[in-house]
Amino acid sequence: MQIVKPAEQVDMARNKRLLNRYRFIEYETIRILAAWLPATARMEYKLALGRFLWEEAQHVQHLYQRLRKVQTPAFRPPGDPALEELMAEAIHAPDERSLLAGLFRVIKPALLEAYRWHSRQTFANPDAPTLYALKHIVLDEEEHVAWARREFAGQPTGDWERYIAELLAYAGGVTGDEPRAEKPAGPDARSPFSSPMTAARDDRFIILERHWGDAETRRKTDEAARRLDEFENYSQEMLAAETVALIIHLSPDMPWGFVYDSARHCYDETRHCLLGIEWLWRHGLDYTTVPQNTRIYAWRSQYDPSTQYCLLTRGNEAHAFPHRRRSLEQYEAAGDRLSAQYVSYDMADERQHVAYGTKWLPELMARNSIDMPVEQFIEETVALWRREYLSGHLPLRSESEAAS
Repeated sequence: MQIVKPAEQVDMARNKRLLNRYRFIEYETIRILAAWLPATARMEYKLALGRFLWEEAQHVQHLYQRLRKVQTPAFRPPGDPALEELMAEAIHAPDERSLLAGLFRVIKPALLEAYRWHSRQTFANPDAPTLYALKHIVLDEEEHVAWARREFAGQPTGDWERYIAELLAYAGGVTGDEPRAEKPAGPDARSPFSSPMTAARDDRFIILERHWGDAETRRKTDEAARRLDEFENYSQEMLAAETVALIIHLSPDMPWGFVYDSARHCYDETRHCLLGIEWLWRHGLDYTTVPQNTRIYAWRSQYDPSTQYCLLTRGNEAHAFPHRRRSLEQYEAAGDRLSAQYVSYDMADERQHVAYGTKWLPELMARNSIDMPVEQFIEETVALWRREYLSGHLPLRSESEAAS
């Protein structure tokens, strides 16, 4: 019988290697976006980063589900120091626009091209699951590249963007199969990234320079003022997204399932922020006039990731439901369908976030060397939340140290 020579260029061994490279790039992009979300000042970019984080997580999930069928372990290093250096360097951008240009005008277009090529060159029937995964990933990547094309239209290529392109060429492109360039020197613009301990805002916003006061006092005003206060608070839920993003960044050794759930958690919080922004807009109000209480993020960020996670999921989120239910009843009784729908969806998300806290807190505690029963840790952390957050004091150790 005649031996057929296939035209396809991607055999199984090459398929596994390429899928693992793609997975590595997408996963590291999640970590970079999470790290930069609190450090990014422009609100429109923060909102976009929340969506991109979630969609990147979907890409990794698709690739993970395929890789776990063809190799063990599914996640493994790419075996290419140049590719690892590319993604390790990409976080050290001088500013948020340079970061996004490097990721979305250099790496993502190359990744999209590789996905399209791979889809044409793999064995369609035996590798149909890969084609399914790439088909859905490509839809997102096309939108990401188009977003960058619109956002950075007319912006010339800067030194940082050129550096990322040179690093990509040094790695042999996304596939590693292109001719490799010499290793580039880092540009003067390179700025070593450090974990953001404060939440950045652009100059449209006023930052609260005081403690926020007793939350219950604000609820004793008239109904219209109370409703406005509630949705102004929604417009500040970027603070919760920023905390989740920081926890992702500070927890590189947590299992993939935690990163996947946390990407959704972060995305939900950016959507809750947008929910408040949209509500204000529909009522003829400008969300940029709402003072930003970024002290909340600074207060949480001074604690270890386990405590931050517990303060958010078992403090803020677990204790919000009585207030949200009262709001929902009042909005439904008043015929305020818009407000009622927004609160309903928020509550559905928050239930899941509390479940995430229950699921992942023991693992986070173990990774942060916290040796005590989980329920005791929750009890002590919620007491801290009541004492420092619910009271409105939000003490910062840095201020105490400066005063002494």
